[in-house]
Amino acid sequence: MFKQLLTTFIVLCCFSSTILAMNANNPFAKNESISIGTDTNWTIDKQSKLATKTASDGKGSYYHLRFDNKRLKLSISKDAEGATAKSFSQLEIKDVQIDGKQAPLFKWCLKNQDRHDRFLQQGLTVKKNICSINGSDGTFIMRLNKETLLSLQKANSLIIMLKPFRTPVELDYDLGDFSAMQANLNMSAAPKQAKAVAVPAVMAAPKIEKKCKSNPPAEYKKIKAVEYICSDVSSKMKAETSIARQVEQEKAKQKTLADEKEKQRKLAEEKQQKELALKLEQEKLLAAEAAALAASEEKQMAINDEITQKMLNVCKKYWDKGEHRCYCEKYIEHAPSSIQASSTCK
Repeated sequence: MFKQLLTTFIVLCCFSSTILAMNANNPFAKNESISIGTDTNWTIDKQSKLATKTASDGKGSYYHLRFDNKRLKLSISKDAEGATAKSFSQLEIKDVQIDGKQAPLFKWCLKNQDRHDRFLQQGLTVKKNICSINGSDGTFIMRLNKETLLSLQKANSLIIMLKPFRTPVELDYDLGDFSAMQANLNMSAAPKQAKAVAVPAVMAAPKIEKKCKSNPPAEYKKIKAVEYICSDVSSKMKAETSIARQVEQEKAKQKTLADEKEKQRKLAEEKQQKELALKLEQEKLLAAEAAALAASEEKQMAINDEITQKMLNVCKKYWDKGEHRCYCEKYIEHAPSSIQASSTCK
């Protein structure tokens, strides 16, 4: 018996450890999001026709997005200059989105990757090497076609979702300065201008951002409208998502109130029904008691009448003889006039 219990305990421990391990490696853990706006400048090297935008997560990792008219290259390093690359045993690219939708070129890479099409995985090859990952130097490359390049020129946002560590990272780039950067990159370089030049995006593409509002349905007056940049699809999506979330919360509150109100109504109805049933039961008991009492009184009257009749028969025999008995005193009113009450009878 002890051996069986010990075996069961060991199996349960192993099962629990497996569950914990599965939870620890959960690929759907909460993402870490890094927003890179137009205030982060592109560094342009016109001699090599290369533009780079660098952002840090504040935890010792630097993300360098590089563009050379032909490729998008993401490099991860330990320093802002990108001299010391970070190495990963397993680097994954979950998605590449342009204006909130999966880039068709990245979708093609997934479908043309060996073994599976869920995400780009280090060590697996993609047909024609259109997309590639190198974990040893922390890089991801996507070779651009004409359609993707045109999409980037017109887009408001670029999102690259990767998993370099246990927690997925979402790099959200504002592409408001992309066209200006590309135009600057492709300008003829000055004879001695070989050094990289940082070009502020706000100077390269000055523009007035028109604001729009995402309004809640008319019946939700407590929810305030959320402003967003009209031309920014990502900003619009976030505003609409915020409104939708608030509407769902308000619906949940209203449902909770309605459920509570209905619950109270049912409780009140049940209480009323119980009180009515109790009243009817009490009335039945009282009616039964009254009927029983009436029946008892009627029966008693019948008994009394029977006793009276018997006594009158007995007393009549004496009265007919002109005699009177004290036990007949009670019935003297039925005696002949010749028979009078006796004072000796008490």
